[in-house]
Amino acid sequence: MTCDSYGSSRAAQYHPIAELYDGYPGCYLEDIPFFAEEATRVSGPVLEVGVGTGRLALVLAAAGVDVMGIDSSPAMLRVLAHKRAQWPDLPGRVQALVADMRCFALHQRFPLAIIPFRTFLYLLTRADQRQALRAIRRHLAPGGRLAMAFFVPPLASIALGRTTRAQMARFPAPAGPGEVVAYDWSEFAPRRRVISHITYEWVNGHGQPIRQMEHALVCRYVFPGEVPPLLESCGYRVAAAYGGFDRRPLAADSHEQIWIAERAPRRGTRA
Repeated sequence: MTCDSYGSSRAAQYHPIAELYDGYPGCYLEDIPFFAEEATRVSGPVLEVGVGTGRLALVLAAAGVDVMGIDSSPAMLRVLAHKRAQWPDLPGRVQALVADMRCFALHQRFPLAIIPFRTFLYLLTRADQRQALRAIRRHLAPGGRLAMAFFVPPLASIALGRTTRAQMARFPAPAGPGEVVAYDWSEFAPRRRVISHITYEWVNGHGQPIRQMEHALVCRYVFPGEVPPLLESCGYRVAAAYGGFDRRPLAADSHEQIWIAERAPRRGTRA
């Protein structure tokens, strides 16, 4: 898959749900203190890969951090632009560009790059993963760090081939009266694919369903043991591995894997 086709494919996944994303799955909050702590430790702007609707970037800007975000979905970035316009006095700035995480060129280096909320898993092949990691490395200053987070593959669910359908969120309808209820279940398919099946159900003031929309998001799960050699092959050195956003050690029973990697010098060079 070329960069152009990859970017179009991922953008297409999010275009139909851009206005719904902040209700679900963008209602996720657990990682925000962790990434805010990482971002406020560095001097200079932070690169966010998969900035989306600004779920994290706007919080970082509120903490005084300048953020340069990239995302393959123009629809998501339009929502971000609208939200940013509602908070013009943020102490930090947020800039965002449509770009493919595997082949972008910003002509700028950053002390920190972040890939939050499973964004890395949208790279569906090992070649895609390497391309993205190398592209990000080119944008890191010497000694710069990469922080990324995604789930540990759930072995029991993989064995069953799916998770149980559950209600995940309930939020005001983006346009018009009523609410939207989001349901989700995941299917574990060949080639390490995870297909998240989301149902958005609009309900009126009496709780009665009035319409539905079915949507699917496709990603590729990654086991913890794969990550260090992958990072090292792309010019990084693992600095830390956590099993939770409270910085507990990554362990066999962890549900999350959070990786901090440093930009390692190429052999024979200083940068």
